[in-house]
Amino acid sequence: MRSHRQIALVAAGLVIIAAGAVGAQDSGWGSGYQMGQSYAGVSNIDKTRLTFSCAGRNARVDPGKGGPSLTVAMPKAKAMQAQARSVEIVVDDKATRVPVRAEHDNDMLAFVWTPGSSFGTASMRPVVAALRKAKTIEVRAAGATLVFSAQSADEALKDDPLTCD
Repeated sequence: MRSHRQIALVAAGLVIIAAGAVGAQDSGWGSGYQMGQSYAGVSNIDKTRLTFSCAGRNARVDPGKGGPSLTVAMPKAKAMQAQARSVEIVVDDKATRVPVRAEHDNDMLAFVWTPGSSFGTASMRPVVAALRKAKTIEVRAAGATLVFSAQSADEALKDDPLTCD
């Protein structure tokens, strides 16, 4: 029969292993460039994503879809409301409401911001600046609160994600 101390040590070891596996799946922000479109974003364990993208003049996208955008995507099962007109980006407990349109794709629901007269790139710049320095990042969308890593946000967002070449 094992002692209480041995059982406690085994249990502590399992907690550490589980925490390492969780951390491995949520590795922070990343960025890149593909087919004329630059992007910077983060995803988490439950497959939600927060992504800035910017399609330049030579991007292979549908006409009229060039320029900067922000997409918050989540599994439809997480969403309590499918037709949100805005999301709140919460950086270090300071919330900014961003107007979006909902797009449905199979089992995912995406909320997409593109510059408009009510919230253009000038309005989004302070949000990007705050994300670069963030300690905590949440997005409130469709009745859900989504938590994202702030790790590497500064590096991923160093090139202005709102300026397309």
